[in-house]
Amino acid sequence: MAFAFSHLQSWRAIKMAAFIPITVYLNHKPTVVASIADAGTALQQPWPLMEKPSRLEAIRMIEECLAGHCSLQAAFAAFKAAASEQGLLK
Repeated sequence: MAFAFSHLQSWRAIKMAAFIPITVYLNHKPTVVASIADAGTALQQPWPLMEKPSRLEAIRMIEECLAGHCSLQAAFAAFKAAASEQGLLK
């Protein structure tokens, strides 16, 4: 599945100060996720189950957040839940 985060570049500098960064392990490499932009980048990487509903929901929520239609907290929570469900948090 191909998707684009059209506003990702403009959101690169926005960090979620209210959130504690999390580390996800993609391809056995640690990746720190400290912003919605970081979460969007991580979602573009290969995941164990690319079509898992929670991952697809996280993609949708990140896109909604970048469009201004949902909160940072909700989008980050969806990302964290998807990563946890796939065993990417250690």
